[in-house]
Amino acid sequence: MSGLYIHIPFCSKKCYYCDFYSLASRKSKKAYLEALSKEWEQRKTETEWGVGQGIKTIYIGGGTPSSLDKEEVKYLFDQILKDKTPFHPDLREMEITFEANPENLSYEYLDFLRKQTPINRLSIGIQSFSENDLRAIGRSHSSLQASTSVRLAQELGFENISIDLIFSLPSMSSLDWKTNLLKAIELKVQHISAYCLSLEKGTILNTLVDRKKISLPSENIVEEQFLIAKDLLEANKFEHYEISSYALEGFRSQHNSLYWQNKPYIGLGASAHSFNLSKRRWNIANQSLYIEKINQGQPIFEEEILSPKDIYNEYILSATRIKEGISISHIMENFPKETISHFLLQAEKLLKDNLIVPCGESYLLTTKGILLSNQVALGLFI
Repeated sequence: MSGLYIHIPFCSKKCYYCDFYSLASRKSKKAYLEALSKEWEQRKTETEWGVGQGIKTIYIGGGTPSSLDKEEVKYLFDQILKDKTPFHPDLREMEITFEANPENLSYEYLDFLRKQTPINRLSIGIQSFSENDLRAIGRSHSSLQASTSVRLAQELGFENISIDLIFSLPSMSSLDWKTNLLKAIELKVQHISAYCLSLEKGTILNTLVDRKKISLPSENIVEEQFLIAKDLLEANKFEHYEISSYALEGFRSQHNSLYWQNKPYIGLGASAHSFNLSKRRWNIANQSLYIEKINQGQPIFEEEILSPKDIYNEYILSATRIKEGISISHIMENFPKETISHFLLQAEKLLKDNLIVPCGESYLLTTKGILLSNQVALGLFI
């Protein structure tokens, strides 16, 4: 199984924390969508990137895909799906995710998405149900719009809804965070992505912190809020299947799981990445150049061939994020003796530090290990 990612970079404005490639503009949307269509025509037969395996997931992300109007969304699907050969034979069995912001999800727009497109999974960027938090990170929607968008989607028949929430926001107390989670549970969504705020260079938020205009919670508070999410969501039947991801039974994100399980995927659009198990490719992160080069038939990407060391380290990085943990048999079957010896030696140290525990043919991260997952991964890297 492989997946298709499509990047839509347009936004109404740039959120303070965001370092994804996005544009606070909706200009050139038509030209960009036409370029996407051309890129897909060029790449849909590239079996080396996983297309030949039968694409079973489509993920439209951004940016803000819901900044596209109805005609633009229709055009996008018409172009991508006009040749169904690369896809799973039954579109109804595919997971097709569309990222959206609450302020875009009117009844009319949701009704269109539900009835006139193949979208069967919504990922709604709520981030917080608190007005103070939303203002602090530069979001455009209100708390009321956040909850209303979910209820409207449910009313119109969407049965697979994921929402994004962020903890460790400026001035967010642990009680505030728990209140956010309880609201999400009350809304009966199927999937919750609970992310720790990441301070990235070049973002507005990073500048505000550097200038001491705002401060972020301490490491102890961050740890406390992570554990609040884990305990509360698991108590409400959400499976904690990846460090930031919680799902009711049967509602894991199939597309994102491709990334964590090192399965192949192809990415379309400016800044999109592709992976085929031995090679990575990333498109130019510039909309104007992307359009220009596509139209001129010039290369739009860079790529690297992964060394055995890269492949091992990438496996470790992914495995330390997921519930299934690190497969000992996978290490034994896929890497040379020196790598296996290194892994076993470092794993022994992590066992003594109570960061991992053996479970059948795998090592699983303990709660302490999950909190220090980057440290665990670094400890196992070559």
